[in-house]
Amino acid sequence: MIKVAKIINTHGLKGECKLYLITDEAEHRFEKGRTLYIDEKEPIVVERFRMQKGFGYAYFRGIETIEQAEALKGKSLYFPIEDLPELSDDEFYYHELVDCTVYNENGEELGKVVDILETGPNIVLRIQKGKDSFLVPFVDAFILDVDRNQRTIKIKELEGLR
Repeated sequence: MIKVAKIINTHGLKGECKLYLITDEAEHRFEKGRTLYIDEKEPIVVERFRMQKGFGYAYFRGIETIEQAEALKGKSLYFPIEDLPELSDDEFYYHELVDCTVYNENGEELGKVVDILETGPNIVLRIQKGKDSFLVPFVDAFILDVDRNQRTIKIKELEGLR
C-alpha cells in the first residue's frame, strides 16, 4: 500500500475531513467510490472530494458528524499499489525511488535515497549515508540507470557533488 494522505483536521460540522496530500493525481486517488485504507487496515470509501488552497477535503461513507471525523484525525490513508497504472521504463513512482541504494559510475556505494524534493521542473533526490547527505537532481545529466528490481540507482558523480 502507498500512503496518499494524512487526515489533519475536520472541516465543518457534517464530517468533512481536511487532508494533507502525499500524492499526485489527487482527483483520481480520491474519486467518488474509491476505497482507501485507514492505516493500511480499515477500508473507507470516498463520497466527495475537492481541493482548496493546496489541501484536500473529503467526505467518506459513514462519516457524517464532526465527532466521527474528529476520531479520524491523525490517521493516514493508503491506496493499493496494484491500483496504480503502469509507467513507461523511464518513469518512476516515488515509492520506487525511496530506499534505493545509490552508486557512482565506479560502483562505490554513496548511500540511500531518503527523501524526494519537488523543485518545479524536476525532482531532487536526497541521498544519505550515515549522518552525511547530499542532493542529486533526477535528470539525465546525473542519473545513469535505475534498476527497479535491484532497487539501485547509478549516478554520474560530478566533482563537488557530495
